[in-house]
Amino acid sequence: MMKTYTAPQLKFEGKLEALTHGQSSGTRIDAAFGAGTLVSELTFS
Repeated sequence: MMKTYTAPQLKFEGKLEALTHGQSSGTRIDAAFGAGTLVSELTFS
């Protein structure tokens, strides 16, 4: 039996400023460097 498709809906949760308030950069990254790399070990060129 096929399931009926339900389209995703955008749910309003408040202002972006309020949702992201209190965010911090943290001490570890995992984008261009390996997971768990300390921020103090980053090299920028």
